[in-house]
Amino acid sequence: MKSQLKSFLYIIAGVIMVAVGIHFFLLPSKLSIGGATGMALVLSKYIPLSTGALLVVVNIVLFALGFLIIGNKFGVKTVCASLGLSATVWLLEIFIPIKEPIVHNTFLQLIIAVLLYGTGAGLVLNQYASTGGSDIFAMIFQKYTGLDLGKGCLITDFVITLFAGFAYGTEIALFSLVGVIMNGLVIDSTIEGMNSSKYCVINTDNPEALCKFLVELGRSANVYKATGAFTKAERSVIQTVMSRRDFVKLKNFLSKNDEKAFMVVTNAHSVFGWHWKRIGE
Repeated sequence: MKSQLKSFLYIIAGVIMVAVGIHFFLLPSKLSIGGATGMALVLSKYIPLSTGALLVVVNIVLFALGFLIIGNKFGVKTVCASLGLSATVWLLEIFIPIKEPIVHNTFLQLIIAVLLYGTGAGLVLNQYASTGGSDIFAMIFQKYTGLDLGKGCLITDFVITLFAGFAYGTEIALFSLVGVIMNGLVIDSTIEGMNSSKYCVINTDNPEALCKFLVELGRSANVYKATGAFTKAERSVIQTVMSRRDFVKLKNFLSKNDEKAFMVVTNAHSVFGWHWKRIGE
């Protein structure tokens, strides 16, 4: 229950960030960085409805597609995220209408929009949900080809940007294309940042105390025997993976209890198995 609540809080935060980026920075400048919003923006050029209303229609069609292909878990969360995004953008259009860009610098508008949109979309995607549009296609690509989510979004958004160019002109298309590339990078960086862990290999003379500490943290470890090439002394080598928060605790423990320990640390972008994500997710 606690994990589900945490997941939905991440989704809500992501949806709000995406909606703010869309309403205050993308739509006033007619910029499209793909997604359901890009589709709705292109359609609004030819259909006499607000972008928010069209976004609702587009998302209904797209999350139905995601529900059928990705499955029930994806579908339920996507319904919440996509309809929540559509409703938030629509409400912002009604209560805080924006008639012209906040700043008269298109590139600055684009940068702020991408930072908000990409980070928010990354938060939502990391919970196996989607804000709609290219996110859904990206997850479908990943399921069948193993393609990174950011790159899947990039391909889909590029196609949507081409249509935006036909609707609003070459300059908007070029700005939007830059935004699409930046957005894919921000999404990948956000997801990697949230899932990165620390892979630690520790050489120690006191494995019992260290293993006890790791167990208290709720972490598992592998223990090996090794012989020093120079000293020929036998020591224990402990291999473990942990979160960045627990890694800070580990460093504090070693500095106080095992100053002669030798530790090599690298970033692990994905960890699967017991106590982590299920293999296949």
